[in-house]
Amino acid sequence: MLDALFTEAATKTGLSESQVIAALAGALGLIRKHGDPAKVQALLEAVPGTAELAEAGAEAAPKGGGGLFGGLMKAAGGSGGAAMSDALALQNRLQKQNVRSEDLKQLLPVARGFVERKTGRDLLGDTLRSIPGVGGMLGGD
Repeated sequence: MLDALFTEAATKTGLSESQVIAALAGALGLIRKHGDPAKVQALLEAVPGTAELAEAGAEAAPKGGGGLFGGLMKAAGGSGGAAMSDALALQNRLQKQNVRSEDLKQLLPVARGFVERKTGRDLLGDTLRSIPGVGGMLGGD
């Protein structure tokens, strides 16, 4: 099922499928770590393959944080700071694969639309909005 998302997202964003997979895995790993557990579970159960993709994203995440600035945010911001620090670390990791923040802004709406077409609900947007300080940055509106 996710193969169709990867192909659609690559076509619409100009990213390669491997870049799409890396970005979505990272975003899902972040969502799984910081999103509302009930919303995360609903998303992962509704879309086959997302749990495995989230696991791959979590395993690929650096254990440190988003550098000096990310560390300061984590220390100062509670759960919102930790989520922001992890989002910055994800962004840094994806930049090494030539995936920019502009690419994420194109990619995540494609993923939201895909999930909504498959489930009839905006499960991805609902889950993103549950992440303090990061939901809007990741396309949760």
